[in-house]
Amino acid sequence: MTDASGGKPADEPGDDPQEDDADIGWRALAGSLDDPGFASPPPPAAPDADPKTPDAADEPEPHPEPTPSGHPRPRQYSRASITVVIVQIVLALLIIGGFTTRLLSKAVIAPGGTSDIEEFVHVNDHPAYASDASISLVSVRTSFGPSLFEVIGGWLDGALEVVDIEDILGERTIGENREDGRLQMDQSTQVAVAIALEHLGYEIMTPVGARIERVMSDAPAEDALRTGDIIQSVDDTPIMTAQQLSETIKANEPGTQAALTALDPDGETRTVTVTLADRDGVALLGVIVTTHVEFAELPIDVTLNVENIGGPSAGLAFTLSVIDALTPEPLTGNLDVAATGTIHHDGTVGPIGGVPQKSHAVVRAGTDLFLVPASQVEEAVAVAEPSVTVVGVESLEDALAAIEANQS
Repeated sequence: MTDASGGKPADEPGDDPQEDDADIGWRALAGSLDDPGFASPPPPAAPDADPKTPDAADEPEPHPEPTPSGHPRPRQYSRASITVVIVQIVLALLIIGGFTTRLLSKAVIAPGGTSDIEEFVHVNDHPAYASDASISLVSVRTSFGPSLFEVIGGWLDGALEVVDIEDILGERTIGENREDGRLQMDQSTQVAVAIALEHLGYEIMTPVGARIERVMSDAPAEDALRTGDIIQSVDDTPIMTAQQLSETIKANEPGTQAALTALDPDGETRTVTVTLADRDGVALLGVIVTTHVEFAELPIDVTLNVENIGGPSAGLAFTLSVIDALTPEPLTGNLDVAATGTIHHDGTVGPIGGVPQKSHAVVRAGTDLFLVPASQVEEAVAVAEPSVTVVGVESLEDALAAIEANQS
């Protein structure tokens, strides 16, 4: 049946543009992203081709079986391919989580590097001597609140150490720890210069008491003493050094009351009374102290300009480098020397942290001789030898003797 204009029947959609558009959209939705619903026509058959024996190489790829309505079926995915996608997503989430999940109760200590101290030493109005060899300080890197991957790497890598953050910070914040490290570095460089000048014959330092570096939590001194106080006497015994304070406290019985005279950072003197605690039968005050000294005016203007390194562990290296700078003959000869250890007013060398990590650093730097505190020599030897010669020292004099003995 035709309409009055003589066209096709009204219910035949063949040439109606609106119905064609709707059909095209429906097909696009029925297909996949790669196949919007239009099946490409089959290629024409070759004239001489045998329809019973088609060439496999020329056979077109079969199309999906159409739906009953005649439209192409959506592309189907195998169970194996879906599994691969899921595994990839899970691995991506694990990797992201490994980098973003932080363990706030942990810290990772890693090897740092070695730095030639000669570039830090500045001598004014006095001859200074350069050296072809080097005397280096050794540093470590500490990551607070590391990522999960850093912690796993620390447990797997022998050069890293994972510790509880309290082992480093105690009751301090990270900012307070950084500031304490900076102050310790300042004090260490000051003492190192003085020790070097005294080794060269000048009188520089006079000990005047035991300076409190830290008061331990729940210790007898917690409410009575503060960081920066200088203890000058215990009862009637004058205190000039940290060693004297330790020996005087230990001479008392646990539970004894002790009267301590302390000079605070503001210059005020006060007397406090504390009841000494008991630790394995030995009296305990519960403070970490260093010897506080007064400095005479330096006869030679020597400064150590060090940035981005904290703590007192470079004291021995600083002292050796200042001596080297003020001595015409090279102190180390042909040796590249690395040194670690605190230096005290009497020239003794004290223990430090991170010895294994520092030992890895000197091996990587190709150092000839590594000087470490005598009490920690086994830790260094386990890592550094035989690549590097390791010598434990108890004093500046021991360090100078070790350098001389290892020169070729």
